[in-house]
Amino acid sequence: MCAETSELINNNAGKIEEIEPEDTGYPETSFDPDKIRVDQQTTNLGYLIEMLFEGEIDLTPEFQRSMDLWDAQQKSQLIESLLLGLPLPSFYFSIDRQTNKWVIVDGLQRFCTFNDFIINNKLRLSGLEFLKTYEGKNFEELSKADKRKINGTKINFYVIEKQSPSYVKFLIFKRVNTGGLVLTPQEIRHALNQGIPSRFIEELVELEEFKQATDYKIPSKRMEDREFANRFVAFYLLGYDTNYKGELDSFLNDGMEALSTTTDDERAKIEESFRKSMELAYKIFGNDAFRIRRKLDAKRSQIAKALFDTISVNLAWLTDEQRAQLLNKKDDFRIKLIAFFNKEDSSQAITSATARKSNVIYRFELIKNMLSEIIAT
Repeated sequence: MCAETSELINNNAGKIEEIEPEDTGYPETSFDPDKIRVDQQTTNLGYLIEMLFEGEIDLTPEFQRSMDLWDAQQKSQLIESLLLGLPLPSFYFSIDRQTNKWVIVDGLQRFCTFNDFIINNKLRLSGLEFLKTYEGKNFEELSKADKRKINGTKINFYVIEKQSPSYVKFLIFKRVNTGGLVLTPQEIRHALNQGIPSRFIEELVELEEFKQATDYKIPSKRMEDREFANRFVAFYLLGYDTNYKGELDSFLNDGMEALSTTTDDERAKIEESFRKSMELAYKIFGNDAFRIRRKLDAKRSQIAKALFDTISVNLAWLTDEQRAQLLNKKDDFRIKLIAFFNKEDSSQAITSATARKSNVIYRFELIKNMLSEIIAT
């Protein structure tokens, strides 16, 4: 049975690289609107440009590399709008609790444009629709009157105050983000949790054990790989019952926020547990880890996020001795998982409304009990 099972699981035809879409269900909690603290202001654009120049507005360099997406013509037409005296949409900022800098919630592309044209003076105007005589000019080549017009443009902006709860900040960030490429929830969490949390999540996805366990199939584009690591950290640190309220995005943000208060030793322990979990998952499943399998001879399916967090965290919670015992009985685990996937209730818990609290508790408890039963026999 061991050789046959291993061959069927590890050498299946049907190479699928996509990650299984997830049905996250509906939020099961509400929050107090009185806790929302947003300050509305009006100022000259020059004031915000000065803050950007002084480093008080954080473009977050790593974030900027993936999000500075406008081409020269799009940027030029924004500057053209300023020269024509056209109003700009409102800007939204959030104040980082650690650095006290302003993080851009909505308006990143516009600020990348201001940075390129006004501060770095590297953008030359092109593709203008009305002001053809400005073609090819950079900021320094504009007249004093034009520079004053740009700096004097009236801007409306909103600042999400730092005492606002993190889940409220996440919700506002998610709701108002309207750029040309709307941010993914993980990109929002990255922007809101700079420093230790964002760096640690990045370090986890760079581990060879993680890449091998997921068969090198989870892309880093749009931070999809970091969502997997974020899920592990959140459930590993906060558990799946008391602290989980049924709203996954908010819970994952809580997980990143929890990282900000951990010590170096605590993060080292989390990394070690993650590494051991990934290593064990690969030894048990090979390139079939975290994929739903209902028959031994079925084609390999997509990676399921709900299966990843459930199995990875449960494996991480085991002792070294228990992991060794489970590895010796890996065939039992694989066969029991196939039976698990074929039960209607179990299947729904990992494929339908996977963020619903009842489904999260169900699948975590079932895998936890399954492992205990296998190890004990």
